[in-house]
Amino acid sequence: MAPRLPRPFELNPDLKAALRVESFQGTFSSKAFIEKLSNGIIQTRIKENSNTFDPKPFIRTFESSLEELEKLASKMQKHTIELERETQKEELAFKKQVKELGSGFEDVQSTLESLDSRISEVGSTAIRIGEKLETADKQRARAVLSKKLMEYFMQFNDGRCPTLESLMTQQGLEGQIEAARILRQLAVISKEVDLPETQVARDGIEKFREQFETDMLSSFDKAYRQADPKVMAHCAKALLEFNGGHSCVQIYVNQHDFFMLHSKVNESAPLEGPNHEDLTNPIAAIPPIDAGLIKLYDDIRTTVDQEAEIISMVFPNPAAVFQVFIQRVFEQSIQQFIETLLERSQAKSTLAYLRTLLSIHEHTIHLVKDLKMCEDTLKVGINANVKGSNISVTTQPLSQTLDRCLDDLFVPFLEGDRYLEKELQSLCEIYDSMLAKFTAYQLQRRGGNKFRAIITRTFNQIIDSNKTTLPPVVQENFATVKNPEKYQDMKVSDDDGALSVELVVKLLKIHAESVLRSLGLLPVSGRPKHTAVLFQLLTDYIGMRYIDAALDSAIEDLSALDPKFPPDLRPMKRVKLVNGIIHLIQMHFQTTILPLTVPSPQVYRDTVIQKNKLMANVEAKANATIQKEIDVILAWLETCLGRQRKSDFKPKDDEIDLTGLATKPCIDCCEFLRRMYETTKKCFDGKNIEMFCTEVGVTFHGMLLEHFKKFQISPVGGVLLTKDIAKYQESVKTWNIPSLNERFEMLRQLGNVFLVKPEILPSVLNEGYLAKVDFKSLYPYLQMRVDFKTSKLDKLFEKLNLTTGNSNGNGGGPASGGAASRMAQLEDLTGAKFLSYSLHR
Repeated sequence: MAPRLPRPFELNPDLKAALRVESFQGTFSSKAFIEKLSNGIIQTRIKENSNTFDPKPFIRTFESSLEELEKLASKMQKHTIELERETQKEELAFKKQVKELGSGFEDVQSTLESLDSRISEVGSTAIRIGEKLETADKQRARAVLSKKLMEYFMQFNDGRCPTLESLMTQQGLEGQIEAARILRQLAVISKEVDLPETQVARDGIEKFREQFETDMLSSFDKAYRQADPKVMAHCAKALLEFNGGHSCVQIYVNQHDFFMLHSKVNESAPLEGPNHEDLTNPIAAIPPIDAGLIKLYDDIRTTVDQEAEIISMVFPNPAAVFQVFIQRVFEQSIQQFIETLLERSQAKSTLAYLRTLLSIHEHTIHLVKDLKMCEDTLKVGINANVKGSNISVTTQPLSQTLDRCLDDLFVPFLEGDRYLEKELQSLCEIYDSMLAKFTAYQLQRRGGNKFRAIITRTFNQIIDSNKTTLPPVVQENFATVKNPEKYQDMKVSDDDGALSVELVVKLLKIHAESVLRSLGLLPVSGRPKHTAVLFQLLTDYIGMRYIDAALDSAIEDLSALDPKFPPDLRPMKRVKLVNGIIHLIQMHFQTTILPLTVPSPQVYRDTVIQKNKLMANVEAKANATIQKEIDVILAWLETCLGRQRKSDFKPKDDEIDLTGLATKPCIDCCEFLRRMYETTKKCFDGKNIEMFCTEVGVTFHGMLLEHFKKFQISPVGGVLLTKDIAKYQESVKTWNIPSLNERFEMLRQLGNVFLVKPEILPSVLNEGYLAKVDFKSLYPYLQMRVDFKTSKLDKLFEKLNLTTGNSNGNGGGPASGGAASRMAQLEDLTGAKFLSYSLHR
């Protein structure tokens, strides 16, 4: 009996359903497919609570699934081959059909091309025939017209022209228009036919033409007064055919109620704008424009809007007539009014003139924008032919006419350098007024000749260094400062000579208003150069007339100080104010000036150079002021030290007072150093404080070193000396400068050599900072001990061989070279001048 074959593994229905073609169509995920095959086995194992992994169910399931998939793949492969075969058959049939259709299309295309060629030939023939017919018709019409004109001419030559008279009387309005055309042509003939036999005809034609024009104008004027647009339109059309219609246009415009009402500005009437006194105040906000101008522009808007409709109804060429009306409005009404306003403003001040000019310009621009809306009402474009007329009327768009009127209106005020000169004149007037007290103070209190010399020197430097020549108005203004009679009687106080950040803010605000005003009045191309000239004026005033003069005055005051009296520390406050002023100018330059000069590389480069030169000059002058301040500070400290009495450090028994904190010169110096440091902190910041105090401290340290060489010092006097040194060290320590702390610590240790007993003096010299100093440099101080010889210190040091610098390794010896170098460095620093004040940029 044959063995039984194992029964194949049967997949459950759900798995068989997953192995169909539909499962692999669309979006297919292999991970989801494997999970679906394994899910049933896993669930079964979970139900059986089996903890061991049995791979056999998975293997059988996957093997059976693989067999099913292979069958499915084989089936799909056969199906794909059958589809490819059917597709090839269909593709061959499609190509054959397309080829047949293509040959049919080619036949149709050739037929259409032949038909189009025949149509083109017929069209060309028709065009030639039409042109010939049109030419013949024109020749016929010209011949008929010539015949009629000759008949009219001969009738006029006989004395009168009844045909033309009949045409005008019997055919009414149309007859008058036809008669206008005939009369215009007869006028041309009468000029060309200049024969004695035709004189009667020429006179008759001229007389008839004059009468015709008079009658038409009379009818137009009557209809205009009666507000009859139909008759006005007929007369306007007849006169257009007669001579272009200029006469009736002039009547219409000249007799318009608007021009009669605004024919003359009442020059004696007061300005109607509120707060008009603020117009001359450079700090106050710009007040509204004169109410009369607002009313005039409102009347113009209303009138023009109405006239656009009326002119469109009356005149056959409304665009040309409307342009004449608009030009008359600008040339007469607006121009007269703004000239009156500007004359009144100029009488007040140049600033009032410029503010009024800008306000007028802005309101006029808005008016022009509103008037451009009337172009749609006219419905007439460029080169439009009047319907039913043989006259071609060429007009430009209304927008171009309005733009030209706007430009022409302000040409007298903006042409060339007129506006720039006004701006410069206004700034000079305002700046002179606002700096008058300061200038008068400099002239009266500082000496007129000195101040004039400063102004003249700086002015000549500006002239020599500037690539662009200063405008004449600026040169004249500086010339008035060089001859300042008007400042001599002006009452001033010390506050008038001080710098003021608030004043500079006002000056910059006024300058910004001037620059912004130029944006509204000047074309884009002229703004960079104009802005550069205005900025040049600003730098000349603030840099030369204000900052430079103030710092020069401070230097002169410091130079004139008597060293017997405490120096004035106010110049440091002045430098602080200069720092703030320069910072404001830099901000003004970056936000207002720089963006307007960028479009012109040359102007931009020159302006930046000019600004940087101003900064450099101010920094140099500020450094000079600070250096001069340091000089007078050191001179005063030297004066205080000079008041040290010989007996201060060698007191008698009845003069001994150890309860005091320090000697009088020391107290004076320390009190002054305290005040100086407090002022320095208020006026400077950052490294500037450290540099200033370092220079003062180093030099003062050198003074003290020289000072202590001048006095005999007793043991009790040594105690007083150490108190002085401690006081000096305490004062300098508050400055928090490590290099100075080291110097004054060395000074304190130097003071100990006057306190210790003679026998321990050598050990003191070998400790701390003193061990680093060459003994030769310390020897002059040791000699000032009163017991230097009585205690036989001179013999002791000779015995120790210290005076030659050849000790056994402590004060001299091998270390003497480094110590000498150290002392030399200290002595060099004593006289060093390394201050370089840096302004904020």
